[in-house]
Amino acid sequence: MPSSESAPPLKDVLDASERLPAFPDVVWKVMPLVRDMAPVQEIEAVIKYDPVITAKVLSFSQSAHYARRQAITSLRDAIVLMGQQQLVQIIMAACASRFFQSESASGYDLREGELWEHAVAVALMTEIVGRRLGYEDVFSAYTAALLHDIGKTVLHLYVKTYFDSILSLVREKKMRFLDAERQVLGIDHQQLGTMIACRWKFPAEVTTAIEYHHYPLQAKENRTLVSIIHVADRMVSAMGIGCGVDSLMQPNQDQVFVELGITSRMVDQCLADLVEALRETKQFLAS
Repeated sequence: MPSSESAPPLKDVLDASERLPAFPDVVWKVMPLVRDMAPVQEIEAVIKYDPVITAKVLSFSQSAHYARRQAITSLRDAIVLMGQQQLVQIIMAACASRFFQSESASGYDLREGELWEHAVAVALMTEIVGRRLGYEDVFSAYTAALLHDIGKTVLHLYVKTYFDSILSLVREKKMRFLDAERQVLGIDHQQLGTMIACRWKFPAEVTTAIEYHHYPLQAKENRTLVSIIHVADRMVSAMGIGCGVDSLMQPNQDQVFVELGITSRMVDQCLADLVEALRETKQFLAS
């Protein structure tokens, strides 16, 4: 097991996170327009100058879920057909995908694309669970869920290097992987993800959800949101979707499910809903 002196200086980890490019500002340009119910042509004018976002919106609008309703011949058609909530979610996912898709996150035993697939699945499951529980701030929930593991896009390289040290603490000290990660590296992926989200100027409810998604009972604010993302993460991991080694080392019992009133029957229903949602989203994931 490496000594504490041989562990990476925290400054190296933080410097690596600083090298992540800024989050695309198209999100912050579109959101006010959506809130103000701006004309479709104004929303289109913002989106069309980002070819990646335009391609993603058109691709998703032409999936089986939408294509059976009517033919899509333009970006404006896609915006009208999707509706505002769906449009914002697609834009957010398209922006976030730039930071996830090329990462293998091998330190967490995830192959290329699996971290991104997990992020999308947790975002979809968060929406499903939130809808069943009557949670209203769908956009914040979807955004926080999509970015809950953003810290792993940087930290996985260090986890890979010091994996044996982390695993030794898990096995010998009976520590949770997250706690062992923090002890060895000086920071965990929750903390690093929170720093990244703050630098990107995401709202407090999003950064709080990222910071506490493994320990929602410790959150002093936005606890319901954090708890929903936590249970969504646990259910998606239980399905084996982007289930890294850290997810396999979670406790079997979870008080958060009980506090939210989520029964075994509800879990089964949510899992079935996620399978259908992922089927509709498969084209978007692949692209």
